[in-house]
Amino acid sequence: MDITLNLASPAIRKRRRLHHLAVGGLCLSLLLGLGNFFLYRSSHADLRIAEQRLAKYQEAVRQRESSLSTLPHRLSRKEMARLDARVKLYNKITEGANFSWSGLLFELERAIPKGVALGAIQPEFGKGDVILSGTARTMEDILRCVQRLKEREAFHQVYLLNHAADKRDAGVQFTISLRYRGEPA
Repeated sequence: MDITLNLASPAIRKRRRLHHLAVGGLCLSLLLGLGNFFLYRSSHADLRIAEQRLAKYQEAVRQRESSLSTLPHRLSRKEMARLDARVKLYNKITEGANFSWSGLLFELERAIPKGVALGAIQPEFGKGDVILSGTARTMEDILRCVQRLKEREAFHQVYLLNHAADKRDAGVQFTISLRYRGEPA
């Protein structure tokens, strides 16, 4: 049986505790100092990389500005307007080339009832809006046509814009507006 006696006085134990706390605090401050040092090095490296990128961007801007300054002249407002009109025309041609005429005509063939004759189909290529003009024998034929267009999955926002009796007694003239969804993807 071993018996251990601690004959240290309370003052010595207090000094030892203070010594241990001081050593622990010193170790903690050293660790924090090392962490701050590495954080500083990392942020300093990031700062150098950002400065290099900024210098590259500034050089690119200088080069572009110098190339712009060597252009023979700036475009006038009239030339800009003409150029803008040409770009809009080319965009309209491109949109028209991508428009599915066969799909639209197929869907119209399925929806237009007997007694209704279309005279004009005017699509707005960019928006998908289509204006239909034609004649029908009776007003009921027109209403049936509008209803059948609404029932087709390919059309939505179908509205009868106007109708009037034909002066030559050929029936009723009408104009219908609708939005064509196009072919399913």
